[in-house]
Amino acid sequence: MRSTALRMRASMLLAATLLPFSAMADALYLQLKDVGSDVDAAGLAAATVAERTRYGIEEALKTSATQAILMDAQHEGAPDLTLSAKVTRAGEKYRLTYQLATTHEPVRTKTLAYEFVNPSLSDKGSVAMAQALLAEAQKLEAASAEVPAVAAAEVPVASAGESGADSNWEGYSQRSDAPAAEGMGQDSTGRAQEAEAPRRGGGRTNLDLGVALGFNSPSGIFGGEIEYRATPVLGLNLSGGTGAWGLRVGPVVRLYPLGETRTSPFLEGGMSFNMGGTSTTTLAFNNEKEEFTTEKLLTPVATLAVGMRQSMGPMYLGLRVGWGFRLREDNWRTLDGRDPNLLDDLDIATSQHGGFLCSVTLGVSVF
Repeated sequence: MRSTALRMRASMLLAATLLPFSAMADALYLQLKDVGSDVDAAGLAAATVAERTRYGIEEALKTSATQAILMDAQHEGAPDLTLSAKVTRAGEKYRLTYQLATTHEPVRTKTLAYEFVNPSLSDKGSVAMAQALLAEAQKLEAASAEVPAVAAAEVPVASAGESGADSNWEGYSQRSDAPAAEGMGQDSTGRAQEAEAPRRGGGRTNLDLGVALGFNSPSGIFGGEIEYRATPVLGLNLSGGTGAWGLRVGPVVRLYPLGETRTSPFLEGGMSFNMGGTSTTTLAFNNEKEEFTTEKLLTPVATLAVGMRQSMGPMYLGLRVGWGFRLREDNWRTLDGRDPNLLDDLDIATSQHGGFLCSVTLGVSVF
């Protein structure tokens, strides 16, 4: 009994002695290198960013389950991953981009980008970024230990917002293949982006609704338009309104060579069907008035135009100029079979849809 107890105590002592070494064996070695800054702000200088990054990682490790060691430049041995950082301007904001990279084959990388307003990094912001970096570093190392993939995976870029004097990192949103960072999800509006595929421009839309004023246009003198953007370069438009030849409606196809950009020119082609109607002219002979009625028949018109769509937030402004080609000439008749008089000829000539066209449209992007 005594020998058994002694062996058990010896085993427990040996396990307690080897436990720190086993934890160190599984530790992830991370080295910070290549920190740069393109902005003229003391709080975002390269040395300051490096110092704040180290601080954030050290603080994050105190509460993180990730076993990692932040190596300095004089540390012997090669790191498992390297971390580089770069500060640039993003319009009125600052952008801090981190890139993690494995040091062994196959080389895998992950990029995390953060945009903020204040030209400094707070303690809270530094720790929040470090938590996300450690989570991604652990994921990269785990992926590298598996069988190498045939092709490198896409490199997602996550962006989160920082605002206020204390750098309130209020949220984090990213692709499904990147784990969410704890401590960053409260009330944020961060958005995920792919490094390989930039966001579409401010003219992004799926459905436009607008009212239009024009001359000889497919939407009439006054009318409306509805357009569905099937693809970034193709819009399916339905225009209609009131014209001099009666109600007017027609399908139109628009090609946007620049895609969904804030200022987007387009080439347009389509048909306009003028429903027609009746018109009455009055002539006076010797104090006697006589009325003559002319029936205006359905008239198709082919239209070709160029234009521009200017996005203004949820609103947009559309302009177009072009030409209408009337496809029917025998498109009227007098009810009594008489020959048209001078007033009839003038009315028919001025109310026909065809020739130069132009219009202006003001609308809203519904989706």
